[in-house]
Amino acid sequence: MRHSLMPSAQKAPHYGVLLLVLLILLVVAPLMPSERADYGVELSLDLVLVTGAYSAAWQSRHRLPFLVLTAATLVTRWTDMILDHSGFSVLSIVLLILWLGYAVALILTALFRMREVGTNAILGAIVAYVLAMVAFASLFALVELMQPGSFAGLPDGGNQGEIQDALIYFSVVSITTMGYGDITPVSALARSLASIEGMFGTLYLAVMIARLVGLHSSRPTDDSSP
Repeated sequence: MRHSLMPSAQKAPHYGVLLLVLLILLVVAPLMPSERADYGVELSLDLVLVTGAYSAAWQSRHRLPFLVLTAATLVTRWTDMILDHSGFSVLSIVLLILWLGYAVALILTALFRMREVGTNAILGAIVAYVLAMVAFASLFALVELMQPGSFAGLPDGGNQGEIQDALIYFSVVSITTMGYGDITPVSALARSLASIEGMFGTLYLAVMIARLVGLHSSRPTDDSSP
């Protein structure tokens, strides 16, 4: 009877591969030479999209729309890479933000349906946190594209990949509230988004830790004598 209470935990895929791909985006992509930064970041994001298409959309009712969104995002991003047109740049970033938001929503839904804490639940919580951070970095990139100069401290004359790397780093600093100050938001919209990300990061950790601890505390225990 106990097994019937945990269907979502048993059906949910493992988030380990997606977390590994996200670490590649955060750690490996920035180490690429500047002339290859565009392709390094893009290939890392493509891996996130492809891996996330499986890890996030495991629920049958979301699989088709999420796969369609994934395909549209990949096509648009590579069209932007080839044509280097501002219109495709805006569309590719918007689609990426929608994809990331959708993925975070699906993963959080799966996590809050789980009935016990396991490795997969912990990995899923971390993946949702990192995906949200990348989503904010994409929002920052969109703001910088629409209003150049919204952020001070970005690489001078940097290509799209270098700027994206810098904004991902800034997003990490913002969501963790470290605040090094080497990159700072200048425009009103950039400041507002950075403030929202800082609040989100703090509240997310508080709520998610409370959820996981609550599930662990409510787990049935075996009181029988050995």
